[in-house]
Amino acid sequence: MGSNCWITLHVRGNRDGKQSIMKPNFAKLIFALAMSLTAAYGNVALAQTLACDNGTLHWETDIQAGLNSDGWQAEIGCAYFPVQFLGVKASVGLAGEIEELGYIIDYYADSPYYYEYRPYTLRFKFTPSLVLRSPKLIEWKNQGGAFHIFTEPGLVLSPGARGSHDARVCCWSVKCGVNLQIDRVLLYVGYGASNFTLYSGDPDNYNGLPEHPRQISHSAFVGTAFKF
Repeated sequence: MGSNCWITLHVRGNRDGKQSIMKPNFAKLIFALAMSLTAAYGNVALAQTLACDNGTLHWETDIQAGLNSDGWQAEIGCAYFPVQFLGVKASVGLAGEIEELGYIIDYYADSPYYYEYRPYTLRFKFTPSLVLRSPKLIEWKNQGGAFHIFTEPGLVLSPGARGSHDARVCCWSVKCGVNLQIDRVLLYVGYGASNFTLYSGDPDNYNGLPEHPRQISHSAFVGTAFKF
C-alpha cells in the first residue's frame, strides 16, 4: 500500500515536471535541518557541567557558608545529576546568632565569664532540593573553565531552637547564583530567600528577639564543590 502511494505521487510529480525536481531538494533540506539540530545539541552537550577530563561525573559534594537576616549559616551537601542541567541535592547545616567580639575574646582568654549561662540560638537544618543549571554562559579558555548560573528550589526541615514554642519546622527555600567550573572543581556565590527564620517560636537567645518577627529571611553565601 505504501509503495503504491509513493508511485502515485511520483507519477503526479512527473506530469508538471516540478515535483520531481523539488523532491530531492526537499530531502536535502530535511537532512540539513537534522544535521543542524544535531550540531546544536552537540554544542549544548559540550557545555554541560557533567563532562570532565575523567569522563561524565554525576555526583557532587559541596560546602558553603554565608550570612542571613538573623546571623550566620553553614552547610555541607551532596547532589546527583541523572541528566544534564538537572539534579537532586540533600544538605545538612546549622544557622545561629552572631556573637559579639567580647564573648569570643572571653572564651579564648579562659575567662570565668564564659562559663556563666549564656542563652544562644542555634538551629539544625536539613534541606532537600532540586538543582537546575544553565549551559556555559562565559568561557574562561585560559583556565579551561566556564561560568554557569544555577537555582535551587527546595524545603528546609528544622526542629525549633532551644526554648522555642510552635516554631515553623517545614519551610520553603530558593537559592540562585553564579558558579565557575574548572574541570572537577566549582566555585560559586549566591543569594537565597526563605521563610525559615532563626527566631521562629521565640527561642532562648543572646541578642534579643526581633521587635517585628520576620516572615522572609535573605542570605548571601559562597561555596565550593567537587565532582566525583
